[in-house]
Amino acid sequence: MATTNKKATSITEAAALAFLKKAEPRSTLFCKRITGFHLFRTKAGGSWRYRYYDDLGKLRTVTIARFTEMKPEEAAQKALAWRVSDTNVIEEREQERQQRLEEQRKAKARTLRQYLEGTYAAHQGRKRGGKSTLNMIRNHFDDWLGRDMATLSRADVKDWQAGMEKKGRAHATLRRIYGALKTLLNHAVKEQVLKESPLVNVSLERPPVEEKREELDEKDAARRLLTSDELARIRQGLDLFAEEKREERRNSRAHGKPDLPDLDAVTHPHWFVPFTLLALYTGLRPGDLYSLTWQELNITFKRLVKVPEKTKDNADPAKIVMDLPAPLVDSLKPWWQQQGEPSTGWVFPSPRTGRRMASDAHRKSWARLKRLGRLPGGLHFYSFRHNFISALVADGVPLLTVARLVGHKGASMIESHYGHLCPTSAATALDAFSKRMSQPIPEVVNQ
Repeated sequence: MATTNKKATSITEAAALAFLKKAEPRSTLFCKRITGFHLFRTKAGGSWRYRYYDDLGKLRTVTIARFTEMKPEEAAQKALAWRVSDTNVIEEREQERQQRLEEQRKAKARTLRQYLEGTYAAHQGRKRGGKSTLNMIRNHFDDWLGRDMATLSRADVKDWQAGMEKKGRAHATLRRIYGALKTLLNHAVKEQVLKESPLVNVSLERPPVEEKREELDEKDAARRLLTSDELARIRQGLDLFAEEKREERRNSRAHGKPDLPDLDAVTHPHWFVPFTLLALYTGLRPGDLYSLTWQELNITFKRLVKVPEKTKDNADPAKIVMDLPAPLVDSLKPWWQQQGEPSTGWVFPSPRTGRRMASDAHRKSWARLKRLGRLPGGLHFYSFRHNFISALVADGVPLLTVARLVGHKGASMIESHYGHLCPTSAATALDAFSKRMSQPIPEVVNQ
């Protein structure tokens, strides 16, 4: 049996074009095969339409598409499907419109801003530190505040992390901020605003190698006082390191590079010397030393004011405020003068580019110092920070004061890791109290 390839509509494209060219506006070209399907001449061109009677017997007309948007056969197939299913197209489209409006309403309720300022603000308002959490999310995801939370993706997170790292944000800081956002999304799931968190299986990229090394240093370095022998060897190593740098420069100047600066004419032949002394006297983390500026380290007023890198993105960050000891000022002043007595810029800029150095730039020099000073190979540069804290605690400085000097808002971490170094134990204090209470009662003289 032969098959036919009959078109659904009698309106060919050629016939449609001819009609639109000659017909007056509001004229109609009806299809002879599909009742109600027709081409309507508009002022600007034409549109495919379908005319039908609804359940109440009322004549209805619905636009399928503009003439330029659909071929005759495609428009006819759509009209035919409506006719065969006996669909009330107007009602169906109204339902679709209402559904779209409802989806838009839900999407608006799912925006990060709407949830953050509404439901989540109420939730965090009952928690200590909740305001800081809200500010953290608000300040670091400001580009996402208008986004439907359900549309957040792995690509968004990747771009966000790259942008934050470009600004110099530490990986530990990014983990804390991103963790706050994921907690918010999980809460939205619990409140049935989201079916599931769009970032449930999305993690941050691993930290740069130098940051990972610093984290390992912090973890591995022993929380203890450096011994007097270790301190003496560090000083000796620094002196020998400086002399080696000077000798290397003498050789370079004598063998074809006479224009290089004479390091015998300056106090510090290499940035690593004042870098190490500053770590020793202040307990600053390596990351904070690299990010240190002359605005924060004021040589004239002998004062250090620094917001640590780990907390600078908090809504209410901790701040280190420290009067510099005289020996440190005496060591740093020549370095400041060598740099031209600047009031701005990095304290330790890259000797080659002038920009901020990588966070592991000190590693080779530190290894060299340990070799020259015959120090243990396992001694970490981070030990300077532990030594600084341990020395203050052992000298009886109040733990909260120690905490603030090293960039902590509370003393819990100091007490947890260094409390054993406090010179006065609970037993000693109670013994002193007992002795005081056991003293003879003085005789009362009657007046």
